[in-house]
Amino acid sequence: MSIIWIFVTDIFLFLSTALVFSIACLCILLQVKAKDSYSKDLLKILIPLAMQMGINSLVTYSNRTLPPQILTGYNYVMFSLAVTLISISLTSYLLYSLSHYLIHLLPVGDREKKLGVHIVNIIVVVFFMSSLYFIIAASNGNWITAMDITLDYHFSSGSALYFIHGLVTLFYIKKAKGREEEGLLKGIAMTFIPMLVLFPIDMVFFKHSSFKLSYICFSVFSINTYYFISRYYFRTYEPVPESLNIKNNFFISNNLSEREEEVSRLLIKGETNSEIGEKLFISVNTVKSHIKSIYRKLEVSNRIQLIHLVQKNGYN
Repeated sequence: MSIIWIFVTDIFLFLSTALVFSIACLCILLQVKAKDSYSKDLLKILIPLAMQMGINSLVTYSNRTLPPQILTGYNYVMFSLAVTLISISLTSYLLYSLSHYLIHLLPVGDREKKLGVHIVNIIVVVFFMSSLYFIIAASNGNWITAMDITLDYHFSSGSALYFIHGLVTLFYIKKAKGREEEGLLKGIAMTFIPMLVLFPIDMVFFKHSSFKLSYICFSVFSINTYYFISRYYFRTYEPVPESLNIKNNFFISNNLSEREEEVSRLLIKGETNSEIGEKLFISVNTVKSHIKSIYRKLEVSNRIQLIHLVQKNGYN
């Protein structure tokens, strides 16, 4: 490969990896704050994806910089074995987690979702076992060769399966509940349908490159899905309007005192600690003590989680 080609593919690899890693970090922040299922499910996709891209980069740059005696030594052989097994596992888990995520998003009944989950589980197991068999067989027990085959072909081959996800998602767009869900499903369909075309291009032009065109599709998927989650986050976890009443028995069942109930209601409405103190004629330190007790009793750690809990259980 020419120096210009290597430079261009390295730039694209760096940009796509940085993008996926950045969105993963943002999802971690959302998960810590809200413990929300949307961000949790997306992290199950982004973390193995970022690890796979990182491993590909690590091996590529190691092969360029390490001296030949190290690249043929015992330690590098063991490193190649580890990379092969980890890479196959990550790609298989990515197929598993992304498939489950899409099934969860589809506007279908529980029976259809359970059937879809069973089918996906079977496909992932077959994909994982067949990957191990064919890669080991093709390498004749040479783990460096097995690693090269895995990084050159395996991820792109697994990505080709997502074409099916795009078609299924496209079929269910008209059944989406709301404009935002429809937009999310459209984005997923338009992201993964091109995989059918990108797969042969990767096999021909990018098979020995650290960068794969399928990384672009995953980057677009990450942006589209994070945009949906961030909108959902800010819409869902805004302070609860005063017009929405909270059940009294919600506080009673959680053993909150009358004062803690008053503090909780003001917290949920978005009042600051000083504003709560002024309205209840108590000091800020007393407010903080009540908040600490409220969080302990409700098993939450911040205001966002409190709002989430109330929105699930506390409305009239």
